[in-house]
Amino acid sequence: MTAGLHVGTVVGNTSPHEFRFFLGGFRAKLGDLVAVEMDIPAGDGGSSQSVNVWARIVELGRYNPFLPAEAGQELAEEGLELTDTVLSISRDQIDGKALVLGYTDTGDATNLRPLNYPVKPGAEIKLPPASTVQTILVGDEDVPRLRLGTLIGRSDIDVRLKTNVIVARHMAILAMTGGGKTVAARRIIRELMDARYPLVVLDPHGDYLSFWLKRDAFPMNEVKLFHPSLSVNSENRDLIGYLIESMTQGLTDAQREKYHDALGSVEEDVSLPITFFIDRLLQELGNIPAQHRGTIPAVRRQLNLVRAQLEAMEKSNSRLRKSMPDFEFSGMPDPKSDPTGFVRPGRVSIVYLGGYDHLTQSTIVSVILKQLFEHRASMSNAIPPFFCVIEEAHNFIPSRGEGQAETPSVSTIRKVITEGRKFGTGLLLISQRPSRLDETTLSQCNTFLIFRLVNPRDQNFVERVMENLTKEDSRLLPGFGPGQGIVSGQAVRFPLAIRVDYDDDLIAPAIGTEDFLAAVAEWQASPDSEAANRSDALLRGLDRFVAGDT
Repeated sequence: MTAGLHVGTVVGNTSPHEFRFFLGGFRAKLGDLVAVEMDIPAGDGGSSQSVNVWARIVELGRYNPFLPAEAGQELAEEGLELTDTVLSISRDQIDGKALVLGYTDTGDATNLRPLNYPVKPGAEIKLPPASTVQTILVGDEDVPRLRLGTLIGRSDIDVRLKTNVIVARHMAILAMTGGGKTVAARRIIRELMDARYPLVVLDPHGDYLSFWLKRDAFPMNEVKLFHPSLSVNSENRDLIGYLIESMTQGLTDAQREKYHDALGSVEEDVSLPITFFIDRLLQELGNIPAQHRGTIPAVRRQLNLVRAQLEAMEKSNSRLRKSMPDFEFSGMPDPKSDPTGFVRPGRVSIVYLGGYDHLTQSTIVSVILKQLFEHRASMSNAIPPFFCVIEEAHNFIPSRGEGQAETPSVSTIRKVITEGRKFGTGLLLISQRPSRLDETTLSQCNTFLIFRLVNPRDQNFVERVMENLTKEDSRLLPGFGPGQGIVSGQAVRFPLAIRVDYDDDLIAPAIGTEDFLAAVAEWQASPDSEAANRSDALLRGLDRFVAGDT
């Protein structure tokens, strides 16, 4: 018989996939792994063999048959205490449902196989000791693993994911705000840093900047903070044209012709910061004879508008960085000419995207991933395999109804997530709005970590994308607390309800503790901001004048 605590008895109709049971009070909890010893056919015509069937508790209910609803209604109406009546208060019954995970031979908890025979009614249910459960979780595979946390109901049982599956076959972390997705991402990053695995973190809100402050805790790693620095080169020469179409009213056919004339006059092999490249285009436009009044001025105006918006976003990012004086940022290396500036063993490259709008963030992400992946796909060995963390992934791979055509990172991420396994490029996609993600891209992830989700659209979306998420698991999602969730996929043997370890030593005190009430009370307009507002008003008036003149 399987060692462990007796917790209940199998009852009712059963199947090879699930069974119902009665539970002894306080002996097990939702999410616990339990075992049932029973006989199954041995496969040689009538003989049997004794096995241990493993299952996960997915549903629990509690009722008292000696406390009918009518009695409860009377107690409520009269304001009576239950102890003042003859009704029983100690006859509660707890029943539940367990999903079968498979079976193992008696005395061997490593080789888990699918069950093909119904569970025996009346069989004893046991809660196995931690060592046995740990064996069932891991099996006999001796592979590198990273610690994520513990089972949600048993803090004595570790949950460890297969590291190679995570970094090669992609993972998604999905949760509503406050569910624990960033905590889980920090945990995974920390474990990969211990292995000196190269990491690129695309961070729109500064959630991961604390790794730089805590870098002394990782003496074998080098943490670098980068701010965006877009360049135009032979690989993305028409990047400016894309930004014109997205940031402005676009160009007419005649205007587009003049733009391409100017673009063609710039040397093919030139590589310049994006604002410098715009200046070159403006210079070349001045050398083109104007055939139609207003055509070239209109192109110049659109280029200037793009330049102004890019400069404004760069200044916004700069202001955000200046508000965090404890952090040391440097300009982003060119992923084409200097890929090792991003990727090398032991390096964590965090690109802070704060201050940039959705389109520009998407462009930056596309440029970085495209160039780094091409280095891996070319088999040039210029950089080692790496893992990329994409926070707020719904902004970079939106669903078809969320404006994919306006998001340049969609096609890049699709390519990486489809072909990345072959070339050592893994992705961790993190989102608080799963239903806004591109379903095709997300379905390529082989491991999912799902925290609390309340929105029905998000729950339905997750059910569609995750093949082995059951209805019972889906019903658990709204009730999870911070850091509690379900991990499922190829990195684990079967879905598990877990609690992620909280690495409080990685939390930076300057992040996430903003006191906006105090900021408002102390606020005073700076002379620079008032001057900037006046300048902006003058520029808007000039734009209107030029637009009317053309």
